[in-house]
Amino acid sequence: MKPPRHSALIALLLVAAGAAGFVAYRWVAPGSAPQPQASTAMPAAGKTMSADEALNLKFDSLDGGGSKKVADWKGKAVILNFWATWCAPCRQEIPLLVRLQAQYAAQGLQVVGIATDETDEKSVQAFLKKMMVVNYPMLMGTDDVGNMVAGFGGTLIGLPYTVVLDRNGKVLSTHAGELHPEEAQALVDMALSGKVPTASSTAAPAAVTRVVTTAK
Repeated sequence: MKPPRHSALIALLLVAAGAAGFVAYRWVAPGSAPQPQASTAMPAAGKTMSADEALNLKFDSLDGGGSKKVADWKGKAVILNFWATWCAPCRQEIPLLVRLQAQYAAQGLQVVGIATDETDEKSVQAFLKKMMVVNYPMLMGTDDVGNMVAGFGGTLIGLPYTVVLDRNGKVLSTHAGELHPEEAQALVDMALSGKVPTASSTAAPAAVTRVVTTAK
């Protein structure tokens, strides 16, 4: 008896689904083979955006405070963090950002989070309510986040992703992947001073110079 007409198609779909699942597992599974410093691949930016346009791109505030743009925080040193609720490294990173905001707010530091690659604003708000108190503003990203990062001179290849801005909104550096305490401290120092450490500077830890790329 001949096999059903769609057997070959069903088998092909099962193989494709299994391959996709394996790729996703390699991104998020603990102890998996070394991967780029990010949790998952992101779509490429679709158009060119200037740094000024990126600064003035509006997003809804997740605390119900209306729309905001990064330019609203000019005058402060900004750590701009792109994250998602489903991204484990992003979730692990938030308490560190909370501590940095509390410690350096008086010196002019402002951490800003942008929830990225999400489809339901209410689900993000519910997630934030379950967490410890987040003491910095959270915005709801749109399809323009990739273009925004490109406007800042970076490439949003995955999450989490961080952009460092000086008090005038100038990009000092970008960082792909989860921030660890030493790396985060170096970025905070850079943002507050407005200066990028030189390669020969002893103030920049080796672990940071390995993963931080300075935007042109």
